[in-house]
Amino acid sequence: MASSSRTEEAVDIDIHPITLDRFEDFATVVESAFGSHPDAEELALVREVFEPDRSLAAFEGDRIVGGTSAVDLDLTVPGATMPMAGVVAVGVPPSHRRRGILTAMMRRQLDDFRDRGEALAGLWASEGAIYQRFGYGLATLLAVIEVFPHRSAFARPMRWRGAVSLVDRAQAMEAFPSVHRAVVERYPGMWPRTPARWRLDFTDSEREREGASALFFAVYESPEGTEGYVAYRVKYDWPQGLPSNEIRVRELMATTTEAYAALWRFCFDMDLAGRVTAWGRPADEPLLHMLLHPRDLRLSVGDGLWLRLVDVPAALGGRRYASESRLVMEVRDSFCPWNEGRYELDGGPDGSACRRTRRRPDLLVDVTDLSAVFLGGVRPRTLARAGRVAEAVPGALARADAMFGWDPPPWSAQVF
Repeated sequence: MASSSRTEEAVDIDIHPITLDRFEDFATVVESAFGSHPDAEELALVREVFEPDRSLAAFEGDRIVGGTSAVDLDLTVPGATMPMAGVVAVGVPPSHRRRGILTAMMRRQLDDFRDRGEALAGLWASEGAIYQRFGYGLATLLAVIEVFPHRSAFARPMRWRGAVSLVDRAQAMEAFPSVHRAVVERYPGMWPRTPARWRLDFTDSEREREGASALFFAVYESPEGTEGYVAYRVKYDWPQGLPSNEIRVRELMATTTEAYAALWRFCFDMDLAGRVTAWGRPADEPLLHMLLHPRDLRLSVGDGLWLRLVDVPAALGGRRYASESRLVMEVRDSFCPWNEGRYELDGGPDGSACRRTRRRPDLLVDVTDLSAVFLGGVRPRTLARAGRVAEAVPGALARADAMFGWDPPPWSAQVF
């Protein structure tokens, strides 16, 4: 997402949803914020998942000068599933930045989410500094990895009963969803794809290829059925006549350790490959511990899903907690003042409840940081060390860590 930085002046604009007849105008304006033009093929697929009633455009007269939209997603949270408004298509063109348009759109959008009874909102940020001021917290981390095949031996022998085989696109789109659903159900921070979203996410346009091949698809099948898949591209590279192709893993999902190991081995053992790269991997990537030479797995971690608690008590009462305990939090929320106040959270593995209280607070926390810890991947104690959370009662951070932590840690593998 791309937009303006800090507001320098207010503007008199009209913000309201668009109708489908203005969809191309809307998309063109948003894409201009990223310095690009919409691709006709991708535009047709985006139109399939676009929800006009969830869009907001900033109008200067009849001219669109900014936009944002949202999609309905079912987010896996610790021990449960909750609806989430997935914020997409946020953009203000260069000609209209720093006039307050972004802030006005975010204000209207969060008000709309609240009116719809939505407790959670999430987005992928072009710059984290932009969305923290609207209460979005960094809830999941994503890893980018690079492995050199000649240093990819496993530390321990790995055996699997099944086999990996290449399939065509039609076969992949039939086999992949069941594996994906199983992974989504396990990891907080994930959401299932609709058929339209599968078509969009695997468009395979020339722009997405970035000089590499069209997608290849492979599945791992055991006697029990399909347990994993990988979609990848090959970037042709023969420097000085020596083969050193790059295998770019687009997505690798597995429901068993056997499938996981077999699919990575399939990628590492390809002929003519000089390196294997992958984006969107979990921050606690198990592959690091499978390799004989873990130092040769180059891993970098960055931000993934940014989450926003739109309704604090509804959100906190909608997930489960790793340990049975009680916590009172003083929540600050300057952008959505309806969340301001003190809340008592009673939670455990079997259920939870959150309500307003006048009890003495255990923790002082901004909604941005409460949103960050919500999925269980960020420890409250870590944020306290960063100067973002304050402990009012000794021992409260330890209780909060024990409650909010979750296994497995959250993973958000796909951009919506």
